[in-house]
Amino acid sequence: MDQRASPRIVTYGCVALVSMILSWTSWSMAGTLDVESHWLPWLTILSRFGLIDGYAAIVDDYPPGTATLLFLASRVLPAAGEMAVFKSLVACAQLGSTLLFVMHTGRAGISLFYLLAVALSASFLGYLDILFAIPLIVSLFAALENRPIVSAAMFGIACFIKWQPLIVLPFMAVIWCGQAKALRRGPLIAAASLLTTGAFGIAYLFWPQIWNAFYSAFHQIQWSAEALNFPWLVQILLGYGVQNINAPAYALTALRILFYAIYLLIFTVGALRCRGNPEQMMTFALVGYVAYFMFAPSVHENHLFLAMLLAIVLWSRSQHMRTVAIFLAVYTNLNLACFYGVTGEQPFSTGPKFALLTGAIAATGVLSFVYLLRLLFMLPAEPLGRPLVDASDVLPGNVHV
Repeated sequence: MDQRASPRIVTYGCVALVSMILSWTSWSMAGTLDVESHWLPWLTILSRFGLIDGYAAIVDDYPPGTATLLFLASRVLPAAGEMAVFKSLVACAQLGSTLLFVMHTGRAGISLFYLLAVALSASFLGYLDILFAIPLIVSLFAALENRPIVSAAMFGIACFIKWQPLIVLPFMAVIWCGQAKALRRGPLIAAASLLTTGAFGIAYLFWPQIWNAFYSAFHQIQWSAEALNFPWLVQILLGYGVQNINAPAYALTALRILFYAIYLLIFTVGALRCRGNPEQMMTFALVGYVAYFMFAPSVHENHLFLAMLLAIVLWSRSQHMRTVAIFLAVYTNLNLACFYGVTGEQPFSTGPKFALLTGAIAATGVLSFVYLLRLLFMLPAEPLGRPLVDASDVLPGNVHV
């Protein structure tokens, strides 16, 4: 055996062992109410009606990729109970995405950090964000390695599992377009045609429910769906308390305009400054996504997951992103823990003290975003740090599909 391969095998083994221990430890935990009220009934519906008709019968705001993975898991484990199928799917997604970090970074430390950052959301509380982690991680690292076709294809898969990756799509499109200029026209046209045909094919199979789900996901009307952000802070300051309530139309409009303005500013500056630098463009994408979480209305408590994942990927490329990644991991898990603890049950009574606690966290998040935005616009137009791959693999003239 190659002596250089031995440490990598040990790293894979240690990380896999920790992931399996976390999954085993949380196996008997029910997670949030969504597990019982949504994911387990979905498994029942999909088993009864099949994938296409089952997705139509679900009538929810998720894209069909989530239902597809649940359906496949039920077919792989036909004799298992619904909870065992669900837990197995989440455990495999957590393990697979963590091993991808080992594969791309070769570092146990940052891979274990990623694992610990996502374990509360995935293994313990049963959120489904972990299901898009594998294709999104592949997409992000492929973009950093100048492989735009692979990156775009895997990004599309992530979007068909949950809608949130669409928020960073404009930033990723700038990266792909810049990298595609170095590709031969024939393979590029063929790949673009194949990806477009695949996307329209999936939409056709699941039409019209896929459109209804998309429309529903982006037309919710709460102040904040338990996301500790600016709308949550406004809700508390206006005396509405900590319940999940609908906002008046004028407030929703004002919050959306605020978010759109901040997002457009971030995207415009990023597109003008970072066309040839995927690492910096992803940094702008990260801040653009955090702007969505912090200022858009109706954001849910688990939606910061994508930003946390993206920040850890960028940290693997540059130590300059370490503080941001750690802060987002802490903030993401703190937001979840405030409402659902570790087991899925509310750990605090929802009185004035809880309003003060969550309001203080939300204010900290908003102020931190302002500071992050200031740092972003001060970035030099050069890579954030030394890549962990050979420079010849990532120069614009060495683009791979």
